Amino acid sequence: MNDSKKSGSFAGLLKYFIPWKGDKSSEIVRKIVFIASVGIFCVSLGQLKNHIDTVRDGKDRARGVIDQYEPKFDDNIDYEANTGSDNVDIAEPDESYRAREVQKWVKDKKLLERNDDVVGWIKIPGFVDSDGDQYMSFPVLQGKDNDEYLYKDIDGNYYESGSIFADAWSVIGKERQSDNITIFGHHMGWVGTNFTHLSEYEQGADFVKDHAIIEFNSIYESKCKYAVVSCFIINTDEKDDNGELWEYIGYRDFTDDQYRFDDWYNEITRRSWYSSDIKCTENDKYITLSTCSKLTEEGLRWVIVAKKLTPDDDIDAIEASYKNKAGKDIYFPQLWKDNYGNKTVYKGWQY
Repeated sequence: MNDSKKSGSFAGLLKYFIPWKGDKSSEIVRKIVFIASVGIFCVSLGQLKNHIDTVRDGKDRARGVIDQYEPKFDDNIDYEANTGSDNVDIAEPDESYRAREVQKWVKDKKLLERNDDVVGWIKIPGFVDSDGDQYMSFPVLQGKDNDEYLYKDIDGNYYESGSIFADAWSVIGKERQSDNITIFGHHMGWVGTNFTHLSEYEQGADFVKDHAIIEFNSIYESKCKYAVVSCFIINTDEKDDNGELWEYIGYRDFTDDQYRFDDWYNEITRRSWYSSDIKCTENDKYITLSTCSKLTEEGLRWVIVAKKLTPDDDIDAIEASYKNKAGKDIYFPQLWKDNYGNKTVYKGWQY
């Protein structure tokens, strides 16, 4: 093809996409819409690239924190070393009283020098991706309120996935620890960071059996393990359950007259998707893991409650005892029933 033919072809191409002298008004509108669409597409690609780069950078920073600070414990549970002053009346301490001390795994790696808002570490052992990296292994922070670390990393920098953080009004100190500590983390969908993979506990009792044990150690503890007690969906707005709202976050200490153990245990039992043989009392310690449910566009939460293991607990027996409950035996919020009926649903961790 000679140069004149090439030039003619190029001009014809321009005329097809760009407003040209003599075009009808409808053709001009079509071409303007096309050009605007191309512009929007290019901007969107740039924004998507920036988002992907931000996510990748956040994941790399989070991975670096895990690699540097994650405590490495053996499989044994150290019951005696972690009692501290739990369940002791510190107003009138007896001879057995002793304050809890910051543990060696915290001191050796100078974790509190990185951020003195760190109050512990949470991990689900054996829950790993195809590269062998832990899905769930994070420092736990505690801010002045429950908004402080929603979109901040351990260094206080903006991070869309935020941090894993403990309820600001729970006690995690030298003197004592609250009976039940709620720990929050975002569900980030396909990004997969933070508490996203807790949604995999929606898939059934067999999964729970394989991942029943959660390690949570405050900075005053080592080698503590918890067993899953309950997994459930709950609403955060009264309108989503016919005016009903159960404030699960408020159950911090069972000595509070408004938040009694029996009421709490009845609620987590009737809402749970699974049953088990684990024994729970008001003298035990608990953690409550809370994240968003991506299965609806509204304000539902996916919640997992776990009990701190004692010498009386048989881990093998507990793991073997998990069973699926029939939908008719589970309490679901009305919003859930409107979307899925009276049944459990699992669509994958991205949702």
